[in-house]
Amino acid sequence: MAGAPARGRALSGNEEAELVRRAARGDLAAFAALVRAHEAALRRFTRRLAGEDGDDIAQDALLAAWRALGQWRAEGSFAAWLRTIATRRFLDRRRADAVRTKLAPVDTIVDGCCRQDVEQRLAIDQALAALGPRERAAALIVFGEGHSHGEAAAMLGLPLGTLKSLVARARVALIPLLEGGQP
Repeated sequence: MAGAPARGRALSGNEEAELVRRAARGDLAAFAALVRAHEAALRRFTRRLAGEDGDDIAQDALLAAWRALGQWRAEGSFAAWLRTIATRRFLDRRRADAVRTKLAPVDTIVDGCCRQDVEQRLAIDQALAALGPRERAAALIVFGEGHSHGEAAAMLGLPLGTLKSLVARARVALIPLLEGGQP
């Protein structure tokens, strides 16, 4: 392959598939190229999901991806597969240590409604923090990342109906805030 992709540069489907094949055979340079292409977006996602623990979760997810590359079936995007691993790591951590994490501001959820209103943003962050970990993950994937319910269900390993219920519960908690009211 002629040179490694620059940090964050989008890979073509064929280029990515070739890197995954090589990395699954133990090629560290190929895996490093995949990390360069996906790490920034993965870290942004995990920081929104888990706040200050986001970087640790992203690192855990990348390590888990390295170990499980042979299991990736290329049925979806590699980025979605990484987010699935990261989300599962987050949920595992939440179950293991019932300590609430602080959420970083979630700009994509509040985009356009209250960007200048600090009190409103804090209220939304508090509402997100008050959600259970599964509801928070579902809300961030659907509202924050813009994935469909079906994609989010696959990423979280949940039946579609369960995912829709989680999103509905999150929406009930968040809509009053997005409309300018209090929960």
